[in-house]
This record gives sequence, structure tokens and C-alpha cells, in this order.
Amino acid sequence: MPFKMLIVDDEPIICRGLQQTIPWDEYMVEVVDLAYDGAEAIQKIKEHGDIDLVVTDVRMPNVDGLRLSAFLAENYPDIRTIIISGYDDFKYAQQAIQLGVKEYLLKPVDVNELLRVITKLTSAIQEEQIAAKQIYQMNLQNAIFHQVLDLPDTIPNHSSLFANVRIYPFVSMLKEYKNKTKDLSEEELQSLKADWEQLVENSLKSQGYESVSVFTSKNVLLTCVTNGQSALTPENLSFPELNCVFNEIDITIGQLKEVYQKLYEDTQYLPFSKQGFVVSPVSESSAFNPKGSDWLIERAEQYIRSYYESPIKAHEVADYINISPNYFSSLFRQKTGKSFNDYINTLRVEAAKQLLEETPFNVNEIAEKVGYREYKYFVDVFKKFTGYTPTKYRNITANNIH
Repeated sequence: MPFKMLIVDDEPIICRGLQQTIPWDEYMVEVVDLAYDGAEAIQKIKEHGDIDLVVTDVRMPNVDGLRLSAFLAENYPDIRTIIISGYDDFKYAQQAIQLGVKEYLLKPVDVNELLRVITKLTSAIQEEQIAAKQIYQMNLQNAIFHQVLDLPDTIPNHSSLFANVRIYPFVSMLKEYKNKTKDLSEEELQSLKADWEQLVENSLKSQGYESVSVFTSKNVLLTCVTNGQSALTPENLSFPELNCVFNEIDITIGQLKEVYQKLYEDTQYLPFSKQGFVVSPVSESSAFNPKGSDWLIERAEQYIRSYYESPIKAHEVADYINISPNYFSSLFRQKTGKSFNDYINTLRVEAAKQLLEETPFNVNEIAEKVGYREYKYFVDVFKKFTGYTPTKYRNITANNIH
């Protein structure tokens, strides 16, 4: 993500020259706006809200560069300010430094010098951002660890600071853990765990997610996704060597202790999961709980409605949503109140009724259009669902219309 910069000078030609003649993108900088005095600069900084760098002249009408710098120092201390002045006056430089201005350059601007300064400042910003993120992640990890293991908070109110942070938790277990670790030294075991944690982190990063993880036991890694929880779809993640139990929704860290216990309990259902993951909480009668299974059946119904006119099979839909055919049949009936075949036939018969009422196609053509390859079977199914043969149904509806 580029660093965002505002250029401020009461001479438009200088503003546009700085904006257009320097290849800012090569230096990971985006000039997001121009301002022609300090007052306009303040307004635009408030509008954008995420400016990293301000390059400003000193002498300007209304609000000059020094007053602008003072405002930024008080209200936006994270913004780096560079003053460019045509006045070689020590007093200006001294005042600028006291106001927190990072660099003071003289006109005419030496482009190489300006770029050197910009590079130095963006590097410093980047280092601070990385350090701040590392500290936050470490504190967040500690808060998660204390929640799960119910440890006393060594820093007063530390865990409470993160209690309302929302996370999407899941646990992962290494397949064939005992066989893979029985002959490993302690050093090799730690290396394996590091690779495991990295695998999870990289897979999440590839989908645009950030996360923190802690090992809660030898073969259980708890991972908490810290952004984009509502869009996280387990099937999009690639963990070929792991079994996972995902929570059905995002939660607060304050809820984690209770949720983690349920995640751990539901690992018992992993041997019955074809795709290597389940969504918690899990009911006794199926591999997925009522709410967590909704998105699976919704996807199944969408798929069926898209392809019911072809010779679609239950195992094909089960493969599409990554569960076993047996679980699919049970779950589908539980959620829709119909067997797979009845559901398909209902869609086909409704489509056939519409075609019989609104088109001149003969019955055999209509049978093929709605997904039946055998005319007699179509007639039998249609009569079972409507009480009439297709021809009789067409005659009745035609008479009713006329």
C-alpha cells in the first residue's frame, strides 16, 4: 500500500510540477491531493484522514507553513512534515524543527535530495508500523493465551483491553501426529510446529486475512483470524496436512474460553468429515450444526437450481460442497424436508408445468428440457406430483384460460 502525500504551495505550477514530474509510484508514494494554502491543506487532511506525508511551502496566505506544521504536530503527530522554503533564514528552520518538522529544504528543490528525504521518512514510517503491529499482535496473542488457559493476568487490565476485539477462531490438528512426531528430537518437533503455524498463516494471508496462533496442547493449534471474519469461508483455505474445526461465526475474545472448549470437543467429529474440517458446534446427528450447515445447503440448492435440467446426481452435489454423500443426504433432508430426488423432481415438475401452460412444445420435448431422458418416467413423476398426466394437465389449464 503506497504512502499518501499532500503537496501544499500557493504557486499552482510548483504543486503540479512536484506532483507530475517525479515518478512517485517508484517510491511507494501516492500524491492524493494538492492544496494552495495551509487552511485548504488542513481541510483536505481532515477529508482524507490517512495522510502520511505533507510537503509544504513556508510563505503562504491565510495559514502559512509554520502554522500548518503546528496544527499537524498537535492534531496529527504521525504525519511527517517537510518544509520547502525559498528563504534561507535560520529562524524559519529553527521554528520548524521545534514544531516537529522532519526536514527543511530550500528552493529550488533538488529532486534527488527530496527523494532521499522521502525515502528516509517512508522507511521510518514503515519500521514504526511494523513495530507497532508486532507489539499489538504479541499483546493480542497473550490475551488469547490467557483466555484459553485461564491464567491470571500478569499485566493489570491487559486482557480486558482486548475483551471486545472480534476474532474468528478455529483449531487445527496435524494428521497422523503420533507417527510424524514419534522419532523427532525436541528441536525437530519445534521446527515442525513452526512450519505448521507458518502454513496456516500463509494460507490465510493468501486469502487476505491476518491472524494470531497459539498452541494449546501438543496437537492443537488455536488460530484467531483478526480481520474479515464474516467473509471467511473454510473451503477456500488449503490445509492438506491438517484437520480443522471452525467456529460458525466471529466472536469477541471475551467469549473465546467457552467457544474454544466447544471447538476442542467437536474435534471428535473430524474422522467423519470427508473434506477434513467441520463447523462448530456440531450436533450428534450430523457433521454440521444447524446454523453452520445452512451455508452448505444454501450452496447445494444454488447448484441444484442451476443444473437440475441436466442428469444431476446427489454425489455430484455432495462433492461440490465437500461433504460425504451420506452426510449430504441426511443433512439435505433435515434442512429442506425433502429427499434429494423429491427436491429435484419438484423443480422439474414446476418447470414442466410452466412449459405446458406457456409453450407449444410437445410433451416429449418438455421432458427433455426439464431434465428427464425417459418419457415414461417423466409422465409417472408428473402424475405423482400433480395427479394428472402432462397432456391432461395441459388440456385442463388451457380450458381454464379460455
